[in-house]
Amino acid sequence: MIDYHVHSSFSADCEAPMINMARAARDLKITELCFTEHVDIDAPGEKVFVADLAAYRAEFLKVQSAFPNLNMRFGVEAGLWPDVFKQTQALLEGHPLDYVIGSQHLIFGLDPYHNEIWKRYSQREIYDEYLRISMVCAASFDYYDVFGHLGYVGKFCPYNDKLLAFSSYTDAIDELLKTLVRKGKGLEVNTSGLVMTPSTMPETRIIERFKQLGGEIITIGSDAHRESAVGYAVPDTLRKLKAVGFRYVCAFDNRKPRFLPIP
Repeated sequence: MIDYHVHSSFSADCEAPMINMARAARDLKITELCFTEHVDIDAPGEKVFVADLAAYRAEFLKVQSAFPNLNMRFGVEAGLWPDVFKQTQALLEGHPLDYVIGSQHLIFGLDPYHNEIWKRYSQREIYDEYLRISMVCAASFDYYDVFGHLGYVGKFCPYNDKLLAFSSYTDAIDELLKTLVRKGKGLEVNTSGLVMTPSTMPETRIIERFKQLGGEIITIGSDAHRESAVGYAVPDTLRKLKAVGFRYVCAFDNRKPRFLPIP
């Protein structure tokens, strides 16, 4: 089993020690685990969402040695935002990263996690802008390996119809997916969407469309911020990926995809 999106106390929104997250993965018989600590420069709010990569690396190596049968990888979840593109790229350079998720957390400069954006704009305005800025960043930047949790905007939507549905945003989503395929980038299937929306992020129809357009690189992650969330819904989601037509899910070594057969 695989989980390629896990946080620890090196991320500002997680209190769980890395060794506890690794132990939870081992106990679930996960064999492929990637830590993906936050690198979101100038994220709104009081917390600093930029992991100390040197300290993170030192702890990673210690935990890795404690779990020799767990294939651990050293990754980050990097924010995609034009204003801090150069700073983000410079920060990532020089570190021996295996994997980088590129995540769009900001819309109109605000995180949908906070209530303020929902007071200022309509749902349609927010979703349209989310896709517009995601497309701009996906096309303009190259420091990421996969596009993370497409549909993140719906996770904190206060309305009943939360889902970023392919049928409602077909043209914009198609443009984004075609860009990822053209650039050789992957798509993450994030299972944490199942907790707060009706679906993984992205929803199944978007995953199907990625496959139809020639997408091959697909990863799966729980986005766990606590021990009990590690590996959440991964077995069921792997079965759904296989039903869609994916024969492989990807792990990464030194920023290169490794294709693992889906059982």
